[in-house]
Amino acid sequence: MSAPRIGFIGMGEAVFHIAKGLHDDGLSGIQAYDKMWNVAPQSELVGRRAQEAGVALAPSLQALVEGVDIVICAVSASLAVSLARECLPWLRPDQIYADFNSAGPQTKIEIAELVAPSGARFVDGAIMGTVPGLGHKVPTLICGAGAPALAAALQPYGMELSVLEGDAGRASASKMLRSIFMKGVVALLLETVLAGHRYGLEDDLLQSIADTFANGSFHDIANGLMARGVIHAERRAHEMEEVVATLRAAKVDATMSEATHAKLLAIAAAGYKQHFGGVAPKDFHDIFQVAY
Repeated sequence: MSAPRIGFIGMGEAVFHIAKGLHDDGLSGIQAYDKMWNVAPQSELVGRRAQEAGVALAPSLQALVEGVDIVICAVSASLAVSLARECLPWLRPDQIYADFNSAGPQTKIEIAELVAPSGARFVDGAIMGTVPGLGHKVPTLICGAGAPALAAALQPYGMELSVLEGDAGRASASKMLRSIFMKGVVALLLETVLAGHRYGLEDDLLQSIADTFANGSFHDIANGLMARGVIHAERRAHEMEEVVATLRAAKVDATMSEATHAKLLAIAAAGYKQHFGGVAPKDFHDIFQVAY
């Protein structure tokens, strides 16, 4: 099978690392279009990245789209729809149009519907890790009509593409929902240590948390936390009232703790404790029996 002709929209940090990795693993002829390619002073960075990654810069979006088999858009979620619409006149039925922007599923579905009349196969891509350091080997979920073909084309060059069955939206939904935890836990940790610092406890608190998560596999610990959490939500909500009062007294922002208090009250009101007779289920999947 001949090597795919791949073109990136954008020459930002993520594209630079992915393109460089693909080039280093033997994929030649990579192209990219960046609207700043000839606009100083940004053009200096764009040109330097392109040269280091072994990427040829296209003079226009039209030239890029018409000259490749696979178009991958990786710029900003705010530009994803408008760029897909701009590409539409030049897309062909034999092409793949992939959107790797960090956008929600509704945005990816909208793009899939925009691209469909061209005959090009759409791919919803969700990068699930940090690109610098991992480069093109960063775990990436893909779905949509073109997902199997994209995986077949780029996996031989080392891309870590995992195909999800189903239409566009599932991959980006996974990324957005994962961010509830991945971004939320950062906010929780910061709120914890900022308050802890007021009492000289920041290191002790982190060690205590670490000890809790060292008592088994993450899955088992998470299962227990959620299963018990729905049963004891009301009691824990009352404790969070004291937590919020403690933070306010220490003059520390209590945004996350206030939200936890409200969430626990809502969980208590949903009736999990009554449904399970006050006994925590063994499997967190059982909590879906209760409407929330």
